[in-house]
Amino acid sequence: MRDYLVIETAAGADSGPWREGEAQVLASGGWTKVAERRRFSVFLETARPPVYRHLPGAAGALIGDVFDAAAARRGVGAALDLLGLGVDPDQIAERLVTQAFGRYVAILDGGEGPVRVLRDPLGVMEAIGWRRGPLRFIASRLPDLPQLWPPDLAIDFDRLAAILRQKNLASLICPLIGVVSYQPGVLSGPDGQGARLWSPGGFARRPMANADPAALRTVLDGVVAAWALGRQGVFCEISGGLDSAIVATSLARTRARLLYGLNHSFDRAEGDERLYAQAVADQIGVRLEVVARAPLRLDPAKLTGAAGGAKLNYVGGDPDHDADLAQRLGAPGVEAMFTGRGGDGVFYQPRHPVLVRDVLAGRAGVGRLRGLDLLARRNATTVWRLIRQGLAAQDMTAGLGVGMFLTQKACGEAQRHPWLEAARTLAPAKQLQILALVNGLSAFGESQRHRAGDVIDPLMSQPVVEFCLSVAAGRLAVGDNDRPFARTAFAERLPQEVLARQGKGDLTTWFARGLGDSLEPLRAWLLDGRLVAAGLVDRARLDPALSVAQLVWTSITSELFVLMAAEAWVRRWEARLAAVRSGAA
Repeated sequence: MRDYLVIETAAGADSGPWREGEAQVLASGGWTKVAERRRFSVFLETARPPVYRHLPGAAGALIGDVFDAAAARRGVGAALDLLGLGVDPDQIAERLVTQAFGRYVAILDGGEGPVRVLRDPLGVMEAIGWRRGPLRFIASRLPDLPQLWPPDLAIDFDRLAAILRQKNLASLICPLIGVVSYQPGVLSGPDGQGARLWSPGGFARRPMANADPAALRTVLDGVVAAWALGRQGVFCEISGGLDSAIVATSLARTRARLLYGLNHSFDRAEGDERLYAQAVADQIGVRLEVVARAPLRLDPAKLTGAAGGAKLNYVGGDPDHDADLAQRLGAPGVEAMFTGRGGDGVFYQPRHPVLVRDVLAGRAGVGRLRGLDLLARRNATTVWRLIRQGLAAQDMTAGLGVGMFLTQKACGEAQRHPWLEAARTLAPAKQLQILALVNGLSAFGESQRHRAGDVIDPLMSQPVVEFCLSVAAGRLAVGDNDRPFARTAFAERLPQEVLARQGKGDLTTWFARGLGDSLEPLRAWLLDGRLVAAGLVDRARLDPALSVAQLVWTSITSELFVLMAAEAWVRRWEARLAAVRSGAA
């Protein structure tokens, strides 16, 4: 996880508790003290420490991977030179957000009052905070030192209900009493509040007049080269789809030390993409390892084992996949895994009718008549119906939750993620792109694979995200195939099989079938579970949904996976807290 822990004491306070806290951290054997600044000290996990650098003067500390964004836009991977950041904390924060990208947290000390926290704008590195007596803690996770946890630590079921009403809040809200979550791109005080320095809506409001696909290719090469810096061995997921193929070819172009490509093959025609994955591997000259997936079998132990971070994440919904990646990341000589995650939103895979607005305004990559025809065909409708649907008033920022299963107590108005709240004045097509971006943020959270090694998602890197947000949605999405802008950018690198492929793999049926085959151990676990006991989930509403017939004939599978993630998280944390109370942890 590249974990860090910061301990801060107040100005003029007795240093005894601070030194005692430091001693407890060091005595655990899992942490190394790397710095002491004015009133705070920095510890990094000993096994796999993140990069640490002093900020200029006495301004604070910088933890994590910080790369030069301008260099990436030139196609070059380079670490950020800190000398140009200045010494004023506000200036440093502003320059980090505009000149850097990566996976980092900055601890900024203005000399008076508590330090402030700046988390990288996409939230790749976690940042939470809490207090214990006179000490303040800032960390990537709650360490395995319960004596340093908040004294009132408990599950906050009100916050958990907010996540169940709006599932994409899982990356934003920490449902633990006594723990503060620091938002990405916000210069935050101890309460987690502060000035928002970065938001995707700002880039969507400043579209590029003549966006060049070649510039997208260059910036992705620069981002990939930056993430590959100094890494002696990496592997790359090659699903057979466009996004992972683009990342794989960029790894080859930047001469990253690519050990092999990885493909998970599924026992259904729509999930078997080996032909396309092999074509990509052959194109870049790398060995392809294929994992033939057995049918999905879920049980409470698997799901609970994949949970446990300070926040919910939905990656553990396929615990076998998660465990396989964790094992590979822990293998000798492997330093990171690269993925194509995030491409559906960044490159704009959806074919939603709201794109008709860009087509009619001449903001597509094809002419108006051609664009209307292509978009109507992709939506299996007539041009006139497409226009009527696309021009209707609609808000694409709402997102989804599991409201159909909630009790009256847990129901209420769904909170919007701040990025989506700010996007409500944008055109619906750009709202949809930002919604996809927000939906993907929870995958940065703690999981088996993230605990085992570095998981790198280049398409979710700030320079790539900013570039694609600045391109008209119609140019990104409307063409002879989906994601035409990205296809054009990387056409000379991609094998013809992938470039010309219509559509992508679909695992919806595979997951629904696996859940159906796993219902026997899961029914009682959910129906008599902690969410029901806490009054959040209505047992009578959930019961009929937990049947094979419902899974086959309705589209509730994703909602059930959200419930399982929340149930597993609650049970894991209740077990940890009970162990602390009993003295076992």
